Amino acid sequence: MPILTLFWVADRWLTDDGYVGWERNTVRNSVHRWDKSRRWEGERRPKFAVFGSSTSVDWLDLRKPYLANLLGVRRGDILDAHMNGCHQGCTWAEIRRMRQRQALKRCYLRGKNQCDPPQEKRFETVFFGTNLFQLCENTHSKRSLQHTMLTPTADIPALMGMYLEAEEPLLHIGRFWGMKLSGAYADTIALRDYWGRKTIGKGPRGREHLWYRRARPKKEKSVLSCEYTPESIAFKRRLTAGLLDDLHALSDRVYLMLLPERSLGLDDPEHKRRWAAHLALHRTLAAEREWVTLVDLVTDGVHAHGHFRDDIHLNAKGMKRQRALFERRLAELGIEPKKGAKKK
Repeated sequence: MPILTLFWVADRWLTDDGYVGWERNTVRNSVHRWDKSRRWEGERRPKFAVFGSSTSVDWLDLRKPYLANLLGVRRGDILDAHMNGCHQGCTWAEIRRMRQRQALKRCYLRGKNQCDPPQEKRFETVFFGTNLFQLCENTHSKRSLQHTMLTPTADIPALMGMYLEAEEPLLHIGRFWGMKLSGAYADTIALRDYWGRKTIGKGPRGREHLWYRRARPKKEKSVLSCEYTPESIAFKRRLTAGLLDDLHALSDRVYLMLLPERSLGLDDPEHKRRWAAHLALHRTLAAEREWVTLVDLVTDGVHAHGHFRDDIHLNAKGMKRQRALFERRLAELGIEPKKGAKKK
């Protein structure tokens, strides 16, 4: 016990009680954005939500009234539930956390019959955007960190079962439990940078903590994509199906948005095959769920090199074209852009 206590104290000290690390605090801040009592109770709670990563919301620019004007609602009626770098596993865990918090709010804020199941959905409409590259596992350690921080304890067995679908299940399982046990292990890069600044300080020309790293030669980087074989997408496919099912408990309608990438413009058979498989998969997932509507922003979508600022994020010109296509798709679904929506 004394040895374990010593390790626990050292771990908490090294991580400043779990606050060291940009990725860790991104998760914490994103949860804080929606996990407020007033957002879960009363008539003025947001009725619309946007889930996914930065690619889901950058072009919608929720800081401005663009989407609110399209839907004919106030800006405050739209909840920004995205998280930077949040792939399907992160979104699944976030939705599970949201459902948990909704149940707790009912139990402690409603008075008598407080723990009865909710009589109405949390949202009227949810938008979830996904990219092709996200269907491969992308086994960055921050994925495991997001799962560790967001997944409710009661849902850990379900997550372990999904990990078994991965190409390297033991890697996911080992990282998850290692991060549960040690905050220092959870984000070693951030920890090194943090203590490098505190002990070594700034390098030449103000480049903080970068000068003591070993220089790495630059390599040519191929366009970000996913091989899209049955084995490579099995894990994310199951997560996608799971999060769409869970969203049904929160919302009457889910719009599944397929988002473009720079690889969409590549004129070769392999990438065309990948995009065809991507479209077919999500059409199937939507067809199997009556509450899910596919919004295809890939067909006739943004694809030119000059429409992107990197492999996945649009520049201003690309965003303009993306919005025009989005409005056409909504019109095809019977949602005509509204005018004069209030901005608050």
